[in-house]
Amino acid sequence: MAAIGLGLIFLFILAAGGLRSVEVGCQNTQMLHVKNVWISAVASYAVALSGFLIFLAVSRLFSSAPLPTLADFEHMPWWAPFGGLIGGVAVVGMITVAKHVGIATFNAVVIVSEMLVALVMDDLGLMGFAVRHATPMRLVAAALITVAVVLMASDTATDRDSGADTLVAERIS
Repeated sequence: MAAIGLGLIFLFILAAGGLRSVEVGCQNTQMLHVKNVWISAVASYAVALSGFLIFLAVSRLFSSAPLPTLADFEHMPWWAPFGGLIGGVAVVGMITVAKHVGIATFNAVVIVSEMLVALVMDDLGLMGFAVRHATPMRLVAAALITVAVVLMASDTATDRDSGADTLVAERIS
């Protein structure tokens, strides 16, 4: 049973990761039409907030989970609510730079940076996570993934030199 639960967790992670590529495409397309990075970011977050408010309302109908109390918010670390703002940096990155390197390279570089920061956070048990040491096997895996990203990024430079990134606006219209 535990293997099935873990399998479902990894399936969810894979689906969420795949949706990140779709998100990059949405952000890029929106920017091509709106032409303002800040309006694009605000529009994206307004849509996300609307969607999550709907999810919250529906979940209240079907869940008996308690709502947080004022004391819960008072005991929360000061930095905890900034996750959305930090995520906004990723959105601005998607809007401004993904079009220059392509979705695959953009996401690959994001994955490496997330992985390297996560290795340090796990090793030190930061931000409420249990300690999971950066073992030699985990470090070798991180190095291999980093090498793969370097190969992908060098191939992206070749694509840009050949003019493969032209006529993007025409393809989406």
